Amino acid sequence: MGQNLDMLLGADPAKMKEIPTGEIEIPRLSKKLGQKFYISFRAATIDEMNEIGDKAGKSESEEMKWTIYEMSTDPLFKTKELREKYGTKRPVDIVSDILLGGEVIMVYNAIMKLSGFDKGRIIEEVKN
Repeated sequence: MGQNLDMLLGADPAKMKEIPTGEIEIPRLSKKLGQKFYISFRAATIDEMNEIGDKAGKSESEEMKWTIYEMSTDPLFKTKELREKYGTKRPVDIVSDILLGGEVIMVYNAIMKLSGFDKGRIIEEVKN
């Protein structure tokens, strides 16, 4: 057998299925709130990204917001109380009610990188 196959056969399947997590600081909110403010998130699966793509249609900004909305673990943007506090009409819009455009891109990119969907890296690897 090949070395890679041997490694996979020797691995604990439960550990292989563990979903990575990450966090990113939002400096503007840290300054406004007087303490470090992080958004914690988990990696997305290919199936979740397909579902997000369906929800977002062809809009890249909608895809970014839906990704953050679905993958964030703290704050949990799905919380009804949070949406009510900020007067958000459509649930996914809580993301853009709290984060500025550049912050949305920053968090989205962090989630994509953690999930293995780092577009820049994939393009470079295909070129080489």
